[in-house]
Amino acid sequence: MLFQHIRSATSVLSLNGKKILIDPMLSAPGELPPVPFTRTLRRNPLTPLPVPLDFFEQMDAILLTHRHFDHLDKKALSILNKDLPVFCQPQDYTFLQTAGFSQVFAIEQSHEWCGIQMKRIKGRHAPGFTAKLLGPVSGFIISTPADGSIYIVGDCIYTPTIEQTFREYQPNVAILNTPRAQMLLGTIITMTGEDIVRIANLSPDTKLIAVHMDAISHCTFKRKHLRAFLKERGMEHVAIIPDDGEVITL
Repeated sequence: MLFQHIRSATSVLSLNGKKILIDPMLSAPGELPPVPFTRTLRRNPLTPLPVPLDFFEQMDAILLTHRHFDHLDKKALSILNKDLPVFCQPQDYTFLQTAGFSQVFAIEQSHEWCGIQMKRIKGRHAPGFTAKLLGPVSGFIISTPADGSIYIVGDCIYTPTIEQTFREYQPNVAILNTPRAQMLLGTIITMTGEDIVRIANLSPDTKLIAVHMDAISHCTFKRKHLRAFLKERGMEHVAIIPDDGEVITL
């Protein structure tokens, strides 16, 4: 099983002979607007793709955690093969069909594809009312008997549901979006360094990979900040913090 971090929340998971593209944001720097209801007016993304666009012609499927433009943008919709199977939460099914994808699979609980088991974990993008403003978000546990399990947590804040998921499934690997993204009034809408520490203590045998940093303007916690945060606590060993384009053998 291989994991290639592309940029922000976009990655490629290779297992069971298949390449699954996760949350494709493929725009060039500055092609996307500022994130609304945040403290910044900078256009996005802030960094270029580390691979050429034709790299994405080699994918076998797409996994979408939710439909915000930093997880699925117009460039992705325009260049990705519309015949690829797309796995998503039920709330995004109609949009993806309307966008032209011919094989859309809305996962309510679980789904099996090519020997790969996918289980959806409902999440919350923010506390309180802000969660309704941001809409639904999901995580997915991807597994095979040979490869073990990998938990794509998505843009989910730490909740009792997330905690119970780690306790129950003890995934071999977890991909955590930890940019400490903030809304206008300071509401945190993703995981943070503190959440990495909590999860590392909760599920010490899970290999943690921290992504979604450095590329979107409202994501205030960068890789260098996370590395310093963990080092100060003597916990730099608990999480891999990949650079854009980096490949990790799981």
